[in-house]
Amino acid sequence: MRRSRFAQAGFIVFFVAGCGASATAGPSSTPGSTSAPASTAPSAASLLPTPSVLDSAMPSESAASTAPADWTPVLDQPASSDTQLTNVVWTGNRFVAAGTANTFDPIFVDSTDGQTWHVQPKMSGSDRIQDMAVGPNGVIAVGLDDMGARSWVSKDGLSWTAAPNSSALRPAAGRSIRMNGVTWTGTSWLAVGEEDTACDYNCDAASSDQAIAWSSADGLHWTRAPRAPSLARAAMNDVARGGPGFVAVGGAPDRPATTQVAEHAVVWISTDGRTWSRLPDNPVYHAPAGTDQAFGDTMSSIASDGTLLVAVGTVATQGDVGSALAWASPDGRTWRRGSASDFLNGQLFTVASVPGGFLGTGPSGTDSCLGGIWFSTNGTAWTCTATDSSIGGYAAYAAAASPTTMVVVGLATTEVSIQASIWTRPVP
Repeated sequence: MRRSRFAQAGFIVFFVAGCGASATAGPSSTPGSTSAPASTAPSAASLLPTPSVLDSAMPSESAASTAPADWTPVLDQPASSDTQLTNVVWTGNRFVAAGTANTFDPIFVDSTDGQTWHVQPKMSGSDRIQDMAVGPNGVIAVGLDDMGARSWVSKDGLSWTAAPNSSALRPAAGRSIRMNGVTWTGTSWLAVGEEDTACDYNCDAASSDQAIAWSSADGLHWTRAPRAPSLARAAMNDVARGGPGFVAVGGAPDRPATTQVAEHAVVWISTDGRTWSRLPDNPVYHAPAGTDQAFGDTMSSIASDGTLLVAVGTVATQGDVGSALAWASPDGRTWRRGSASDFLNGQLFTVASVPGGFLGTGPSGTDSCLGGIWFSTNGTAWTCTATDSSIGGYAAYAAAASPTTMVVVGLATTEVSIQASIWTRPVP
């Protein structure tokens, strides 16, 4: 199964979503292990000239700067009961987080200070929210439902309108489709995702994925970018403004095959969000030596601070050595791999630009970064910032920051319950 931006559907740390290729295997119930994607091989067409890729001479870990104060858990409250949260953004006025209730319905919660959270009216159905973004006209969430790809928009982060079903959001017969990532372009919304054949393992060549990009002025009515060889047999997981215009990240298989093969990270660039060029394959995009090579790796999330692009991902495994991964680029074309002493056996699902640097999040555990929250000022040298024993058992999924407060959302488990877990710390 393909790992996209992060696992989805239901209680994602413990359950595997439905059988289609658009369903994703969640992280194992044991923090520190990763699931295994399956896919088919990419097209070699429409590649750019090979860029230089720096994979050595990285700054020492001390360059990640001294970690801010310890994270503090938010008190249990109705907004976190029987719920898991996988997305969070700062709108300029409030934090808005999204996830899944124990009824498998999507849910939004909000807070002005990161401490007291309000549960918004629950949506019903099988909608799954994969990503959120903020623009001058409000907030957008993207994902999928039973009909295909889906988006929801809100002017204030409190009241939501779902996109109408349209041909641009529906898959071809026998396939599934979803939006995985979204960003504001400066004038409109740009979303990326994938269309897959409903197949998980031992799939033939006809099951190859197709990366997709969409654009929309209002977040409700979408135009799909033309199909192109550079998008074939791959999946886009996230997108950000930067480089020549926009940079998307995802994954593709290492080679053509009729059975599951290892995946590797992929980067695309575009000047307009419609025509995409895929960077040539390079070892910097593959699972590094010393990690599980059976399933490979993918880039799951990308963020920009306006100057630097930072992407994160994971080496997937089923019992071998997995790893959290990070990359940084000044232009979207030239990438340097990041490092941390505790990346091995960790996972990185999302990255966010915050005051002073970047926060990377992903369920990890005692043999990696205990709370699964890393910080970096430059995208290449990372430090685990969630080391207090009280954060054990917490699965971090997404981060955001106001001018004064950093927030990480995810879920926590006990012997009898699963519920959202929210942690905060002051912006240093």
